[in-house]
Amino acid sequence: MSINTIMSQIKRLENDIANLNKKLVKEQDNEAKAIDKIAKAQKRLMSAKTTTTLKSSQRDLQNANNAQQKAKDEQAKLAKQIAGKAKSLSTKQSDLSKAQAKERESHQKELEKLRKESITIQAAQVKAQLEDINKSTFEEKEYDVFISHASEDKDSFVEPLARAMQEAGIRTWYDSDQIAWGQSIRQTIDKGLIKSKFCMIILSQNFLDKYWTNYELNGIFQKDSNTLNSIILPIWHNITRDEIQKRNLMLTDMLALNTSIHSTKEIVDAMLNLLTPVKENVDLEEGLEEFSS
Repeated sequence: MSINTIMSQIKRLENDIANLNKKLVKEQDNEAKAIDKIAKAQKRLMSAKTTTTLKSSQRDLQNANNAQQKAKDEQAKLAKQIAGKAKSLSTKQSDLSKAQAKERESHQKELEKLRKESITIQAAQVKAQLEDINKSTFEEKEYDVFISHASEDKDSFVEPLARAMQEAGIRTWYDSDQIAWGQSIRQTIDKGLIKSKFCMIILSQNFLDKYWTNYELNGIFQKDSNTLNSIILPIWHNITRDEIQKRNLMLTDMLALNTSIHSTKEIVDAMLNLLTPVKENVDLEEGLEEFSS
């Protein structure tokens, strides 16, 4: 049964109950009038001095008693009808709540389906673009690092980090510097990912909750799968392993720096170490692992 049908039934039941209550009030008024007539008839009966007055008072008393009883019977009948309608109304209201909850659940599932389809399509577009790029060396890249982050974390951490890396000579793709008024956000992000050696992910609860960061994350994973060495550099910001693991198991499997442990300078130094030519018998991954430990 549709929500509109149930709502129509509820409206009709509410109207029925309102009308029955009006009738109940009317019958209660009739009973009050009958009681008043009974009192007057009894008074006349007590003071009757003639047979005619006595009989007339008795008829009036009987009629008033009958009217009172009729009003009581009608009230009982109406009260029963009201109780029945109220029970039906309660059932319909419960049915409405269930139908609305079911509709919300269905709507949410449809939205989630559309969101996943959208991300899949976008990821495929990013992959197609990345497949056109040769697995080039670091020297062929325009940026040293792409910073993927949630806008809510800019002031508290990302902005100072981006500026510190730029001052250290690290060529940094940072959205505030790269995305100009009127430009396509998606296309600019895709180009930034393609032209960057590394992708630094500032993992926070804000990051995991946002649409654009999840879009970037899909592109980063696609880029990572098309390069010989891992290019993902996770940084945990005000978040725990358990919170990340609930949303993305792959991210907790990667060695990460943590803003609760490492300062901005230490993160910049770690980035510089990655960009320095590899020393004998020490590869880039061991250098980062040694620093974080």
